[in-house]
Amino acid sequence: MTTTKDIRGECQHCGGQFDFPAEQVGLTGNCPHCGQSTELLLATPPEVESPTRTKAVVFIAVALVIGLGGWIGAQLAIKRAKRMVGQEAPPAAVATPPPKPIGPFAAQNFQVSSVTLESASGSRLVYARGAITNTANQQRFGVKVELDLFDTNGQRVGGASDYTGVIEPDAEWKFRAMVVDAKAASAKIAAIKETK
Repeated sequence: MTTTKDIRGECQHCGGQFDFPAEQVGLTGNCPHCGQSTELLLATPPEVESPTRTKAVVFIAVALVIGLGGWIGAQLAIKRAKRMVGQEAPPAAVATPPPKPIGPFAAQNFQVSSVTLESASGSRLVYARGAITNTANQQRFGVKVELDLFDTNGQRVGGASDYTGVIEPDAEWKFRAMVVDAKAASAKIAAIKETK
């Protein structure tokens, strides 16, 4: 006597599983659960999750968590850096223009002193002395000062001049112009000229 192996089938109506002989596959029979007539077919094997698929899902989830954590950390670091820069930055200085020099030659960026007449020691020579300051932020080349000479009544009696090759920015040039007119009692700067 040959024994046939029983196989597991599934009712097409209620989904209940039952065993039947393998040679009856494709025939119809009554379901022992619901009693309805159903075709005898193999039961659908239960879906088993693949270990590879499970590992892939876990890996993706971990990668997303790490990536999200890194992004949040980067955002926090950027905010902190901005706060630190804001704390360390000196307050914005209000730009105030430098004070404008006052005087007749201020428009030329020169500031002048008063002029005095002085005799050279041990000599009859007289010099007109004074100072000119370059208030520009650049060198001034070929600067010539021209002086008017006046007598004791305030009448112009002549002129004198001196020359320097260069005046550095914010530097002072102490000029000394020879006075040849014996009537001169005072002097005043008449012009400052510069070769370009």
